[in-house]
Amino acid sequence: AHIDLAWLWPLAETRRTIRRTVSSVLRLMDQYPDFTFNQSSAQVYAWLEEDDPTLFERVRARIAEGRWEAVGGSWTEPDCQVTGGEAFVRQLFYGQRYVQERFGIRNRVAWLPDVFGFSGAIPQLLRGAGIDAFFTTKLNWNESNTFPYDLFAWEGIDGSRVVAHSFLNPSPAHGYNGNIAPQDTLHTWKSFRGKRQHDQTMLAFGWGDGGGGPSEQMLEQYARIKDYPVLPRLSMGKVEEFFADLTNLPAEDLPVYVGEQYLELHRATLTTQALTKQLNRAAEHRLGEAEAFAALVGGNYPHAELDDAWKTLLLHQFHDILPGSSIHEVYEDTHPALRGVIATATRIRDDALATIAGGGTGGSAVGNAGLEPQTLTVLLPEGAGPVATSEGRPVPMQAVEGGMLAHAPERKLDGLSVLNLAAIEEDDTAPVDSVTAMIDTDHAVIENALLRVEIGGDGTLHRVLDKHMDRDALVGRGNQLWAYIDRPRSWDAWDIDETYEQAGEEIATVDAVDLVEEGPLRAAVRVRRTWRSTTITQTYRLLSGSTRLDIVSEIDWHERLMLLRARFPVNVHAHEATFETMYGVEHRPTHRNTTWERIRFEVSAHRFVDLSEPGYGVALLNDSKYGHSVLGQTIGISLVRGPLYPDPLADEGAHRFTYSLFPHRGTWVEAGVTHQARALNSPLVAVPAATDAHKSDPFVTIHGLDLAFGALKRAHDRDALVVRVYEPHGARGRATLSFRPVIRSVRRVNLLEEELDDGQLPVSNQAVELDVRPFEVISLLIEV
Repeated sequence: AHIDLAWLWPLAETRRTIRRTVSSVLRLMDQYPDFTFNQSSAQVYAWLEEDDPTLFERVRARIAEGRWEAVGGSWTEPDCQVTGGEAFVRQLFYGQRYVQERFGIRNRVAWLPDVFGFSGAIPQLLRGAGIDAFFTTKLNWNESNTFPYDLFAWEGIDGSRVVAHSFLNPSPAHGYNGNIAPQDTLHTWKSFRGKRQHDQTMLAFGWGDGGGGPSEQMLEQYARIKDYPVLPRLSMGKVEEFFADLTNLPAEDLPVYVGEQYLELHRATLTTQALTKQLNRAAEHRLGEAEAFAALVGGNYPHAELDDAWKTLLLHQFHDILPGSSIHEVYEDTHPALRGVIATATRIRDDALATIAGGGTGGSAVGNAGLEPQTLTVLLPEGAGPVATSEGRPVPMQAVEGGMLAHAPERKLDGLSVLNLAAIEEDDTAPVDSVTAMIDTDHAVIENALLRVEIGGDGTLHRVLDKHMDRDALVGRGNQLWAYIDRPRSWDAWDIDETYEQAGEEIATVDAVDLVEEGPLRAAVRVRRTWRSTTITQTYRLLSGSTRLDIVSEIDWHERLMLLRARFPVNVHAHEATFETMYGVEHRPTHRNTTWERIRFEVSAHRFVDLSEPGYGVALLNDSKYGHSVLGQTIGISLVRGPLYPDPLADEGAHRFTYSLFPHRGTWVEAGVTHQARALNSPLVAVPAATDAHKSDPFVTIHGLDLAFGALKRAHDRDALVVRVYEPHGARGRATLSFRPVIRSVRRVNLLEEELDDGQLPVSNQAVELDVRPFEVISLLIEV
């Protein structure tokens, strides 16, 4: 049965629905001996185990008998466009572990019938969790182009492939909630285009979305029409067995589809319920930080707390919660739950960091939870006095909003390391570089040695001059705010119509332009606007020694059926733009020559979008947004919406987020855009520590091919560490990982932390070498 864990009902009702559906199915199994049933999502079984242990044991017995199939291999049926790479790994990790521990099975099929598009990174992640087949029906919902295949090999961005199958049970039938009736069976068979490759297709039947499963009438009809002349022959079967036959087909017989599976519908799910998406992004990064520092501490690693926090996050990444397509009551559960995850992860992170530093007061311990070095920029509490590094080098400081900024642009803090900042009496050391800001009658200017930013009286960026390259980063006014009438033909929360740009207006009125910070370490200019019933406050911030211009946005939003976007016409001409996705990037055209390109007017990006020529580029980074566009030279980002259905209060109220303009020399690869985007989302963190706090050297350093951080955690089933890295640029080469602690062994493992054949790596001088392919995700089990 397709059971939406939340949608037009809250989570509590779903738990009751599960018990009703399971009871009904078990009763029908007693009546119909050839009836087999499948149910996805480890979360469903975990709830049933908790809510009704007796019923759960009856399900276990049917699974052991072979008539009930627990399918899917993931904790939920998650969103596959907004969910981050490591979170998607944990969907598979916890899902596969649960069915293995409770039922003694291992899923080989990803069951995602109703998810709104799929990142091109997914095939590799599925295979890393022991899954080699994939099922959805959602691409049949495309509004313009017919998806070309229903039986094919899906190739991901790294070259990994899984066998994929879909079926079309066309309207007026109900798709994956099918019926055993001639209309469904005959039309599904006629719609099947893979007949030359295979002589069977699949039809999922039963009442769904709100649960229910197959009915007695459906099973009676099955007995009557399964061998009926002129209709397709029917047989009750199992998903895993059906796909096992498909995976045994000769590879050359299957067409290959490469890259993301873009759904030509439901594009607004990249933006709707902006607070949910912001909390999701923050939870993903805080959990990664907590695991990393807790792993470095050793000793009593908080496995149970972290597992519970991860599972809470994974639940709320379900494909009708995270995309923003549920009723208001759902988000009354989601927001507190995700805030709880963030609070738990932050506490674990800060406690671990303090433990590494040795505790105490009078100074600060600053930690970098990522793999790559970060500029020493950290916010200390208000009233913090002068500080110096453990080598006695004073760190320049400035009072800013929210505390004391310590900033040394010439100093880097290595990845997975801790730096001690000790309090000192006085420091009159001038910063190596400085930034200034001033306001004139009709414009404001923020300037450092690298960048000159001119803000016009209309609050937009009139000029961003890259002084080092003597090049303007913009070809028009940047950060134009546009409000569009947003009345999709149907599906309020889900859709943005292709014609939305025909009914919009720029929000050009400005209430005030104020100088907020004058430097020398950070300068800031604030622009305040009122539009209709909404107030928009944006603060442009620039650090000394940096070309990243942060736009800190605070919006009190009170509009319905409107879409707010920001637009940046940049001085770069390229036929493709780069959009971050799970553990890699997607390259998409910047033109709309064909119907396939035209219809992708709103697409997914995680932490950045970049437009680069050889030698120069401009990136737009963000800390919580996903809906983007690039047409010609203009980068667009969607900020908030105001749909009425199914939640008439969606996006209503206060929002605070940051997006950043990052002009850079070289391509996005050469400029390290991926690392800049991570720094925005996971900045250095400081906790109180003794003035002589312990300093920790980097756990691992990487030389050769550039790799990005995925995770550092304690292994679940043994006394070892797991390090996950990935190649973020699409490059191939050799990387050397040098470890600080004395390591006994390093083995390659899959995403389930199981050793691979020939996974033992030779260790020489505390280092290992890896030959890495483009976008490869690598997990290492390290014994220290």
